[in-house]
Amino acid sequence: MKGYWLFIALTGLCGALVILPIPFLIVIFFHVIWLRIFLLKSKKILFFAVLSYSLGMIAGLVQEHSVQTKHKQSENHFMITFPDYPKVDGDHIKAFVISNKERFMFQYYAASEDEKLLFADKIVPGTVCYADGKLTLPEVNRNPETFNYRLYLYTQHIHWLLTVNRLHQCVQPSKNDRWKYFLLFVRHHELMKIEKTFPPRTVPYVEALLFGNQDHFNDNTYSLYQRLGIIHLLAISGLHVNMIAGALFLVMIRSSMTREASFKCLMVALPIYAIICGLSPPVVRAVMMTLLLLISTQARLPLTPLDALSISFLLYLLIDAFIIFNIGFQLSYAVCYAIILSSKTIIANDKHLINRMMKITFISQIAAIPIMIYHFYEFSLIAFVSNLFFVPFYSYIILPFSILSYVASYFLFPVFLLCSNMLFHTIVLAEATAKWMDTSWSVLLIGRPPIAILLLISITILFLLISIEKRRSFLKSMLPLVCLLVLLVVANHYSLFGKIIFIDVGQGDSILIKLPWNRGTYLIDTGGELNFKKEQWQQQTNPFEVGKDVLVPFLKSQGIGTIDKLILTHSDEDHIGGAEAIISSLHIKEIDISPQSWEKALMKEIIAEAQMKHIPVFEMMSGDHWQNKAGRFVYVSPFDDHYEGNNDSLVLYANVGGKKWLFTGDLEKEGEETLIRAFHFHVDILKVGHHGSKTSTSEAFLNQLSPSIAVISVGKHNRFGHPNKEVIERLKAHHIVIYRTDEQGAITYKFFKNTGTFTTCLP
Repeated sequence: MKGYWLFIALTGLCGALVILPIPFLIVIFFHVIWLRIFLLKSKKILFFAVLSYSLGMIAGLVQEHSVQTKHKQSENHFMITFPDYPKVDGDHIKAFVISNKERFMFQYYAASEDEKLLFADKIVPGTVCYADGKLTLPEVNRNPETFNYRLYLYTQHIHWLLTVNRLHQCVQPSKNDRWKYFLLFVRHHELMKIEKTFPPRTVPYVEALLFGNQDHFNDNTYSLYQRLGIIHLLAISGLHVNMIAGALFLVMIRSSMTREASFKCLMVALPIYAIICGLSPPVVRAVMMTLLLLISTQARLPLTPLDALSISFLLYLLIDAFIIFNIGFQLSYAVCYAIILSSKTIIANDKHLINRMMKITFISQIAAIPIMIYHFYEFSLIAFVSNLFFVPFYSYIILPFSILSYVASYFLFPVFLLCSNMLFHTIVLAEATAKWMDTSWSVLLIGRPPIAILLLISITILFLLISIEKRRSFLKSMLPLVCLLVLLVVANHYSLFGKIIFIDVGQGDSILIKLPWNRGTYLIDTGGELNFKKEQWQQQTNPFEVGKDVLVPFLKSQGIGTIDKLILTHSDEDHIGGAEAIISSLHIKEIDISPQSWEKALMKEIIAEAQMKHIPVFEMMSGDHWQNKAGRFVYVSPFDDHYEGNNDSLVLYANVGGKKWLFTGDLEKEGEETLIRAFHFHVDILKVGHHGSKTSTSEAFLNQLSPSIAVISVGKHNRFGHPNKEVIERLKAHHIVIYRTDEQGAITYKFFKNTGTFTTCLP
């Protein structure tokens, strides 16, 4: 079986893919590869392949069955067990809990600081509580090509969200049961020690590099490292595990331990370390591979690194088939397979250490491209250069200083002070260098292409590596991949089709207008949440923010990195709250605002951010217009430069995609009356003003405009009761087709020339 475990692992994957919710094209793709086994004409390999395929199917069926719920949504009393420490972030507490052998995602908001502190101290692994609350289904993605929270929790074996309003009768595990959670207690104790002992700026790095905890990184640092293609450095990787294993082995050998005894100690220590590190996929992969190679050495069984990698893949798959949805798992195995398969040819042929390091970096980055594009819609153009600098810097400076500081904190406090101070300065240097390297052209934004295109990219990368292996010209080998990626970017930017998308941002407005042939990309409003002032203890590290967490990912999924016009209709939080995230994340050419709306505090902050980015800001009024080959756009309101609120919203009339549109912002009855007195026009599609409130969409307004379609941008179960029943009845009385983001998610009008169709994200 030596050298053939790769095929056996592939057959196991194929078996699981048949059962799991995977796009059909991916299933076909891997089955085509699997057919290669039949060409081997080996009955032994064929037997193991069929066995592996069957086991993969069984693993998939077991995981599918594990997510079947035994609970009813009407239940509201539960006995729950906490298998791990909850995550306390501000007043928000969340955890995975178990009730009746079923996992829930637990959510709770502390009512006071004392309750928060009590919760953090009282709830430990193994704690059993009675909870009163309600079960809800997790949300699916409400905008196209974005994160599907329900699918994510599904792959975590979770069917329900449990929102708790009362927790009582909590009992910690007895001394006899505490041993089950011993390693979790150790992990928590060490994380608390690091937070109390280390300089605050070093805490996230030490926790991430030694214990795999990334909770204390802020979004800005995480995004920066992601753009540079070095996000993997903020997690424990196989390289870290191998370095730690090698250091332990060296210490044991130097301590006069026999080789066999050292191997046995490692075989015990590594699984313990994997559990303490939170069992992240890269760590589990590295530990399993190391254990397999140690066992094969002890048993004198021939096992190559490729075989060890493939066996670890198969074992991981059979234990938890849902792991194939995990990004860390995908990246870890894709990169490892690429490096190992290239090691005997591309890498081994070069005896110079620097050249080998450059080749390993190149292969790693190339192998990760399809996965990065699918999950993050972009990949770093400078990842090769940044990894050449940061991988050695982290591996040989920051990681050793982290380990030395941590060990010294127990025994030699003066040494700890010295090492932690050195660690602090190296982290400052690393962050400063990362910011210096981060530029507007450091990433190539592609969007999320169809699965068929992703498979084509993967095949192109495979042929690229084969071509390099055969020592063909590097530039000629790279040409097909470069051409394919450039073609994707060009096809997205210069699409024949245009789109108008009413983005689901909850209780707010945000509308994307993307014209064909790159003739214009406009964003009307950015959504936002009403922020109520919170005390310091309530404030979360990275709170949910519509611009950052909904709009930016959605726009990137569409391959949009540049906005020609950002139109901010008025100064309400639910219309412009996400603007700062848009300005900081994308290239904005121009911002249009209603006259004098900059007097409001929130708009002032946005304009200040725009000025820092040298973005021109224009006050627009009725009569201002622009046009191109794709359409004509006219501002039809406001009529004066005195800003008073909703009725001074920028109202945009557009003739595009064969339809006449009116985007009204939060225009109410008074503003509608002023508008129809000044203009006499009809529209095909009306964006209903003020989320369908009672004060908008008057009878006179509808009589003059005579729209055939109305779109209401409104939040699901919003506390304002929008849209108002009278407005809905009024629209129906006019036989107007109604689209609502609270019921149908994002609403898309896709058009070619003067013909288009409406689709909704939710059925």
